[in-house]
Amino acid sequence: MKVRDRILVITDLFLGALWADEEFTEDEQRAVRKLLADLMLCTPDDLPTNVEDRIAGFDPLTFDLEGATKDFEADPPMAKRRLLELVGKMVDADGVMDMKEDEYLRRLAKCLDMDYDEYSDLVLDYEIEELRESFEALRTPPPPMVASDGRSSRPPPPPIVGEIAAPNVGVGALPPPPPLVDRDDE
Repeated sequence: MKVRDRILVITDLFLGALWADEEFTEDEQRAVRKLLADLMLCTPDDLPTNVEDRIAGFDPLTFDLEGATKDFEADPPMAKRRLLELVGKMVDADGVMDMKEDEYLRRLAKCLDMDYDEYSDLVLDYEIEELRESFEALRTPPPPMVASDGRSSRPPPPPIVGEIAAPNVGVGALPPPPPLVDRDDE
């Protein structure tokens, strides 16, 4: 089946990917139009009206990923991989791939009945245990910084905007020394 015959379904899959992070930026809008135009061998300004209407009317809340992928069930593994690569290109259109977009790619691969080893290089590589350890490290407060004399060894906090901080005054700071007096003048 030709790309032109599936362009509306492909458009839906691209838009689903772009909306996965709940944003559809101008950069992403330009990227989807450019990629669709490349697939259709035209310019972004010459996209067919039905494609433009599909982009404008796409509703991420009613989008059915499983239904959209039915058209690709009989495709060979390499064609499914290529589709996933194209959708991955859309996910990366804003320069950031977050976990929601990664999850979309994984769901798409599952709907296409792909094995993990067929697409593992296209998704984020993270281990749940690694994430758990990282979150635990963030939750654990640092040990108190206390000098041997019991005073905090942390630097004083910066002054609040609008306040004038007195010099050498802060947590654990000593008061300024008295002015020097010249004994010869007495």
